[in-house]
Parts: sequence; C-alpha cells; structure tokens
Amino acid sequence: MPDRRAILSLLPLPFLLGAWTLFHIELRTSFPAADQVLEDAPQEIRLEFSTTPDTARSTFSLRGPEGAIQLDTIRWDAAEEPTVLRARVVGEMPPGDYLISWVAAPVDDHGGRGRISFSIAGGN
Repeated sequence: MPDRRAILSLLPLPFLLGAWTLFHIELRTSFPAADQVLEDAPQEIRLEFSTTPDTARSTFSLRGPEGAIQLDTIRWDAAEEPTVLRARVVGEMPPGDYLISWVAAPVDDHGGRGRISFSIAGGN
C-alpha cells in the first residue's frame, strides 16, 4: 500500500487548501460585527460562513446583560444567500454588552463554533 505522505506530496498545495476549506466552516462576517458598538439595538442578527451550513446542525443564540434574548426562527435562503444564517431579534435589548454564540457545520464534515461580543451604547 502506498505511503499517504508520498501521495499527498504529489498533490498541489492549492488543491489541498481548497479541499480543507470544503470540509471546515468558518465565520466570515457578522452583523453586529465583533467588538462593534451600536447606537441602537439591531433588528436582526446575521452570520455569514465560508461554506453552506447544514441547517439541521447549525444554530446561534444571543445573550445580554439580563440573560437570553429571544430570537425569531433562524432563517436560511439557499437560493439567495446559501452561506448566511439570520434571525430577527424579538426580545428587548437595553444598552449593555451582548454575546452571540454560534455552532455551525457544513453539509459535508467538520463544524466550528465561536462567539461574537458587541455592545449597545444608546437606547433601544
């Protein structure tokens, strides 16, 4: 049986890096952005990933100074924005510090998780 390292050494680096990104998901952008200070409460939370998330294994939540903030159902539009998960904020968001916690998995393989901190300086 051939040595795996020998076979991998024959593959071009861009191919290997491209294959890696197909099986791992990373957060590309968010609204609110990490460490952003908003004057007013956001009406929606939006997370954009490096690849299409598996909606059955991907989710996020929002916590504020007084605990969990209610979000509407997390939405995903496969045709328009296949890499974006979003949810409308239903609960009240007074000024203070907030934390979005997310877990996302691509359709194919390994998932990721992370946190995004932001603040609201102004009123609701």
